Amino acid sequence: LVPSGLYLAITLAYALGAVKMVGQEVLIQQANAVESLSNVDVLCLDKTGTLTANRICLQTFYPIGINEIKLRHLLGDYAASTTAKNQTIEAVEKVCSGHRLELIAEIPFTSARKWSGMSFEGQKESSDSGTYILGAPEVLATVTPLSTEITQQIQELAQQGLRVLLFTHSPNINSLNNDLEKPQLPTQLTPLGIISFKDELRPEARETIHGFSEAGIEVKVISGDNPQTVATLALQAGLGSDIQVISGAELAELDEAQFIQAAEANTVFGRVTPDQKAKLIRSFKEQGHYVAMIGDGVNDVLSLKEANLAIAMEGGSKATRSVADIVLLKNSFGSLPHTFLEGQRIRNGIQDVLKLFMIRVFCVTLLIFATGFVGGTFPLLNKHSAVVTLISVGFPSFCIPLWAKSGMLPRRSLVRSLLHFTLPATLSLTLVALGVYLGYLVVTVLGSLEENSLIDNSVVITNQLLSVPRSALVTIMVLCGLLLVPFMKPPTRAWVGGEPLSRDWRYSLVALALLGIYVVILAVPPLRQFFELSLLSAHDYVVISWVALVWCLLLRYIWRAKLLDKFLGVDLG
Repeated sequence: LVPSGLYLAITLAYALGAVKMVGQEVLIQQANAVESLSNVDVLCLDKTGTLTANRICLQTFYPIGINEIKLRHLLGDYAASTTAKNQTIEAVEKVCSGHRLELIAEIPFTSARKWSGMSFEGQKESSDSGTYILGAPEVLATVTPLSTEITQQIQELAQQGLRVLLFTHSPNINSLNNDLEKPQLPTQLTPLGIISFKDELRPEARETIHGFSEAGIEVKVISGDNPQTVATLALQAGLGSDIQVISGAELAELDEAQFIQAAEANTVFGRVTPDQKAKLIRSFKEQGHYVAMIGDGVNDVLSLKEANLAIAMEGGSKATRSVADIVLLKNSFGSLPHTFLEGQRIRNGIQDVLKLFMIRVFCVTLLIFATGFVGGTFPLLNKHSAVVTLISVGFPSFCIPLWAKSGMLPRRSLVRSLLHFTLPATLSLTLVALGVYLGYLVVTVLGSLEENSLIDNSVVITNQLLSVPRSALVTIMVLCGLLLVPFMKPPTRAWVGGEPLSRDWRYSLVALALLGIYVVILAVPPLRQFFELSLLSAHDYVVISWVALVWCLLLRYIWRAKLLDKFLGVDLG
């Protein structure tokens, strides 16, 4: 009764899937990640490093109150002096030369604050003393009033898909901390210029987004950048013209119910904090979605832990790789759609294998109860059970996962999906198998009575007497078990009943080959004796074959007419 072969089939499917994914530059770190891949219907990602190649270049300067040469010198000194290097600073250094100055105070950039700053005294002619802040315009606007012209310029740059930062100055040397020693923006800041950066869109981004759509996965872009910038890049990547955009500031004003509704309705989330990102993941899960999250920075750890499936880039931080279920080797974002499809394929194959094992286990269980109820012993010997399992379940279970196809399953419970196929097959197969066994048992006992001419009409049922009924039972179970294979993957419409049309003949050919193996077992005396089977007459095999054919037609009718669904008053389809 214990389906040990099921564990072997699942382990083999997972192992082969993991090996195949490594070839696609995807490293599986957790065994259950293969199954999780198949369930994902919402994928959350940041544009940086996913839609874009994680490479930026400084695109334009827009000086405010100073000339461009002065702005370049100030930015060059700022970039040369900071101790917290990042991609933005490196992009500035490539086009702005400067001198390293002795800092009085410095606050490095974080995705939560969205600004960095430093204070120093002007030791070079190219720099003025005071405090300099570089950050998101929306954040700095809270302490720096921006004119309509500046605001319009920022919006125009963002609509072009450019990342926009505002560079500001205060003549006062500031510690950049409040009384609680926490980072705080100076209250008097003067805009010096707007600088924009261009993110290089991945060449495969559009194809990758299309791949997610083909896999039935909805993409949500959650970024710390300007919402309009992110939306423009998302459109360029082929995310769709009907995307809805919302900012972190707007999310912060919503109550719990409104937040969940906004999470479901919008596609692009800009200027989002790490806490908001994790909250968005929770909201998607509360709506019944199975969520995958791609992250590469330390600020993504919270949301990665919150997601059902955590995916990290190889080039990301060590913290994200350590909590990830899957690591994309060589930052191969383009291989991810194929990975999701592979997960769906493995899941679909395992679910088909599970159906065959469930039918065998439930059928044998019902036979035990049925034969016990009529006062008999269990008809199948261990070797009989082995040959039935090996031919009708074991061999097919190794082929099914290899040939399974990808695709999202209907959104219904796993139990209902399994019962739709297994329950009618199990009940009908048990009745047919029991009928064949009892029928041959009665015929065999009556024949024994006639041969021995016993006066008291009594007979002792021995193993020798049970040999023919047992062999008949094994034969009908093997035939019906093999007929279930084309029912599970119908090659033509004639086989459609429990499952949709697949037009794949490989499964049926395997079933036919396995039938040949069973014939060989019966035809070769040493094999037949090893499995303790008796060779029946040609007439018996014809009768059993007709019984299997009638059962096949009856089972198809039960599925198509949904007789069991109507009898139980439930919808298993």
